[in-house]
Amino acid sequence: MITYLTGDATDPAGNEPRIICHICNDVGGWGRGFALAISRRWPEPEAEFRAWHRSGAGFELGQAQLVQVEQSLWVANMIGQHGIRLTKEGT
Repeated sequence: MITYLTGDATDPAGNEPRIICHICNDVGGWGRGFALAISRRWPEPEAEFRAWHRSGAGFELGQAQLVQVEQSLWVANMIGQHGIRLTKEGT
């Protein structure tokens, strides 16, 4: 059975350990979509993602980085998108 919930994905229900899955691109871009919601709530996932990209260490499709943001909450930055698709305006 699938249960659909509505609400803020950066505030998952429960107190047990939780992971917010965040699909990232493989070019190091951060600043649109769900990434903005994450950055508004915590600075660590973006900072860790950018540091990981700069280092180049294992920064490739299929890799993931767990960043703890609260007592029992982590953001999983998962490299699951190749490149960035541009809009009609080129951004």
